[in-house]
Amino acid sequence: MTPSELKSRLKGIYVLAVTPMNEDLSFNPAALKNNIDSFIASGVHGIVVGGTYAEYPSLTIEERKELFQAAAEATAGRVPLLCCTAASGTYEAIELARAAKEAGADGVMVTPPYVSEVRPKDIAYHFQKLDEAAEIPILIYNSASIGVHLTPEELAELGKLPNVAGVKQGAVDLHALVRTVAYASGDISVMCGSDGLALGALASGLDGVTSTNSNFMAAEFVALYEEFGRGQNMKALERYYRWQPVRELARKYGQPAMVKAAMELVGLSAGPVRAPFQTLDMEAKRDIEHSLRTAGILE
Repeated sequence: MTPSELKSRLKGIYVLAVTPMNEDLSFNPAALKNNIDSFIASGVHGIVVGGTYAEYPSLTIEERKELFQAAAEATAGRVPLLCCTAASGTYEAIELARAAKEAGADGVMVTPPYVSEVRPKDIAYHFQKLDEAAEIPILIYNSASIGVHLTPEELAELGKLPNVAGVKQGAVDLHALVRTVAYASGDISVMCGSDGLALGALASGLDGVTSTNSNFMAAEFVALYEEFGRGQNMKALERYYRWQPVRELARKYGQPAMVKAAMELVGLSAGPVRAPFQTLDMEAKRDIEHSLRTAGILE
């Protein structure tokens, strides 16, 4: 897939798939396949694996490559697959991007480097080197959680690199999302990176939403996107605000532990989380179940 082809496909709902684990904390590829099958059956438009809440910092490089291969085999070209190849070292990011391409991914999702005192010109150099070496379309991940955040103007400049197809704008300030569309959307697709801003982002002209909560409520996110697209704004608003008890869970219990617990409740396999995260206890799981029922995710 070329960068322009991926740009045209970077729209709709992309699941930020968590990494399912066995009880011994090893990667569970069979569960990943089942989960991806479920996401696609729910109508999602793309899959992202290996992201922040997919616990990539606790995976070895070899485990990340294994994850990419398993995800490509499970997706089998049915929807675009992006592999998160974020690394603070440029050459590690290049190695992972090449592994994603070899596995059959359609693109890679990459954060800026996040070592101490990285400067704007260093970030630009990181993406330039990656763009030259990786030979695969790039989705820039403007993460809100790594301590390095790119301005809309910086994203617009990076969007001119030949292999950059889009940006996952993780800002939680709607004004930053609007400015990113204003400055960058002529060259790249702009995707919302926050579940909490999903509807506001679509109304502001972003192309789609990358969602962690869609791991356990994919059909709900697809319905929201389709209702908005049909102009059924009141239905979309009702659905969006019905989810508020679920949005509160992330603050209360943290991700990915909350997401994995919710997945198990809706019948998907996720397993435990690796340190530094902690798998939730039964009391927390009962609270999550109550919130899912209140939000209409569980009957």
